[in-house]
Amino acid sequence: MTYPLGCDISKWQGAINFAKMKANTAFVFVKATESWGYVDPKFAVNWQGLAGHNRGAYGFIYLSEDPLRQANHLIDTVTRAGVDWRHDRLALDLEKSGHGLSKAEVSRRVLVMMERIKEVTGRYPILYSRASWVNENMLINDPRLINADWWLAGYRKRLPEPLYTPEATPPPALPKGVDNWLIHQTAERGNGSEFGVASHYIDIDRWNGTKEQMLAYFGIGEEAPAPPIEPPEEPVKLFDAKVVTKPGYRLRTRFTPGGNLRPGADWLQSQAIVPVYETSGTGWWRVGHETWASSEWMLRLDLPLPITEKYYGALYWQRDPRWKDKPLGTSGTIGSYGCVMTAETNALNQLGIVTNPVVNNAWRTANGGYHNGNLIVWEKVSEQHPDIIWEGKTWNPTDAQIKQKISDGCPLVMLVDHNEGTPALDEHWVNSIPSPVDDGAIWIHDPWDNVTIRLRDRYKKPIQQFSSYRRQA
Repeated sequence: MTYPLGCDISKWQGAINFAKMKANTAFVFVKATESWGYVDPKFAVNWQGLAGHNRGAYGFIYLSEDPLRQANHLIDTVTRAGVDWRHDRLALDLEKSGHGLSKAEVSRRVLVMMERIKEVTGRYPILYSRASWVNENMLINDPRLINADWWLAGYRKRLPEPLYTPEATPPPALPKGVDNWLIHQTAERGNGSEFGVASHYIDIDRWNGTKEQMLAYFGIGEEAPAPPIEPPEEPVKLFDAKVVTKPGYRLRTRFTPGGNLRPGADWLQSQAIVPVYETSGTGWWRVGHETWASSEWMLRLDLPLPITEKYYGALYWQRDPRWKDKPLGTSGTIGSYGCVMTAETNALNQLGIVTNPVVNNAWRTANGGYHNGNLIVWEKVSEQHPDIIWEGKTWNPTDAQIKQKISDGCPLVMLVDHNEGTPALDEHWVNSIPSPVDDGAIWIHDPWDNVTIRLRDRYKKPIQQFSSYRRQA
């Protein structure tokens, strides 16, 4: 054949002799992604091994999944591996059913991906499929589809294994409404050894045109030298933040505030310290290029601590706008009734458990941590955090007993009268903190208004009870 020869590869080709592959092909396409969350484990190696060659990357598309998310995943994956959009090309592999989607909807989703890729790369992607699939699943009545660069499969009947099946002769069968093709995948059982791959078989492709036309498609030939690329300005960091998800969990990131999820590889590890370059004003912080994360799960590190280095951990308040309206258990909200749960959260942070009211409340809600809707089941804390021991309640303690417990390293959650001007008990809970100054006083953090203060400067009546916590040795 006079058509330029190429192949397409994925993890199934195993180890590859790239020098041999480059010598025996005019172009190669490499599998990069599937849907929006998978990256071919051999992509980076294959892609970099073909540097300097006419190469393209393709994503295997799930039409039933978010098209924009899949296009962004393909773009991001190739970008991370190193790309030159003047020469490298992208393709969409369309061969998976739309699971009941209409032909018009499948076509619309393909166009969404095409437009996003053109927005980033400057040109539409190649569309891979076969005529029968396109006819069954797509409506080809848009000029962008009619005139797309079609890469179409069409083979001869398979010969029995381990024989190689010869290439079909171009042109391939064309979908209804399409009158041209760019690439014909002529074989799926070509001789892998001829292309330098470890696998027995390999897909073979032919380009519709001369070698010069193919090179021009990849941007090779007579061209003005590219203008020098100015290095991007270093982004200005506003502050550092610590990821405060539960240990072992990760914080999801998004392309825009509250927008589409980024790939899992871009999510932030619990306890990681990350730079913050921009804040949205709606609870989202930008931690990288087009990478945003919810500030609800990050602790800003440049703000002064409410007390001195004697304190360990974060102090939270129940009416924080980030969670005040969230349900508490199955009754009420954290802002209205979450004082005891928030105070317990602060006590846990003192003992080295990195948590926050949203995390604590979610676990308790899902694991029987409340009774009667939102009343805390104290002993559940040890089920959630096996290293933590709840020591039970101490009734009518003296101030001396309170001070001794705090001195022993046991944070307390104490029941106080929120309105001491009336005879009835207005039940409210606060947590102890180590004294920030050596004044011999009992210091507390009040989760109602986020104030750190001496206990007796705010609450004069005797304490009715406290619950104490300690960490197992």
